[in-house]
Amino acid sequence: MLENNRKLLFSRIVCSKINLMPHLVRSLEFVVGRLKSAHHPQPTTYWRQRRLGFTLIEIVLSLFLILGIIAIFLSAAATYISMRNSSLQAKATKIATREVENLRNTAFASLPASGSFSDSELAQLPSGVATRTIEDYQGNDKIKQATITIDWIEKSVPKKILIETLISENGL
Repeated sequence: MLENNRKLLFSRIVCSKINLMPHLVRSLEFVVGRLKSAHHPQPTTYWRQRRLGFTLIEIVLSLFLILGIIAIFLSAAATYISMRNSSLQAKATKIATREVENLRNTAFASLPASGSFSDSELAQLPSGVATRTIEDYQGNDKIKQATITIDWIEKSVPKKILIETLISENGL
């Protein structure tokens, strides 16, 4: 009986103190509620319980995303290769055109002999070789046919630019 009186007295003291601090009571109730829910989790819905992997839509969207990235990468690589080929071709054409202009500006009697020639930009072509051939045009010694050939190798494939022009004793 004495024990019951103590419990009753203690509960009255605690209740009277708790009534004086309503904010503390609410926060304690909140903490107790959180602790109870941690030990007894709320049941989940059916679709969350059975979801173990990815859905078909997620897989398809991922595949489309990956394929899109691969397509962008391949088109960028093809553009780079095309630009490099175009750049090398433009350099070779520039070298050949410069040599044709040099030949046109040279006096007819002073035209150089056939053979290879050098250019400052020739080193930019991989394995680049420049040759010029000067010969009489259709047996006429007053007209010369100049053929400028620029050869280079790109990825084990030989490439060539060929420019021909006629140079006359009386000018163009």
